Amino acid sequence: MGIVGFAGEIFFEDKVVAHFKDGRVVKGHTRDFSPVRRSFTLQPYTGESGPVAVFLDELKAVFHVRTFEGNPGHARYKDEIGAISEERFAKVMEHGRKVALQFADGERLWGYAESYEEDEPGFFFFPTDPGDNNLRIYVVKSSLREMVFLDH
Repeated sequence: MGIVGFAGEIFFEDKVVAHFKDGRVVKGHTRDFSPVRRSFTLQPYTGESGPVAVFLDELKAVFHVRTFEGNPGHARYKDEIGAISEERFAKVMEHGRKVALQFADGERLWGYAESYEEDEPGFFFFPTDPGDNNLRIYVVKSSLREMVFLDH
């Protein structure tokens, strides 16, 4: 069940929100997510009763969240890189790369990319906006408009 280093491990209790490139959103839990596979199974939090097959090439990103309800009153943090607030992922700041992302849909995020490889379809991203509902995000590179590395 574990995958791609400590930050890439997916635990069943993690809440995930799959954002599709076409705008659809499915919230739920997964036991078989792996960035090296083409798809994974998502057990929806509400709505559909059975598991849903999710294909990575159809996704914008997989958001690993604190709550399914989110934090609608949260104002976005300034356009800068801060610190990763989730203690279990803080070590990413030691070896990850500082990046600013802009998705094709206009969403912008700042944080750290872990294990970014040019030839891989995606990577794990750790936002540094305090109070954000997102713990980590698996970003599908084809959904990005722009990615700027901010470290040397």
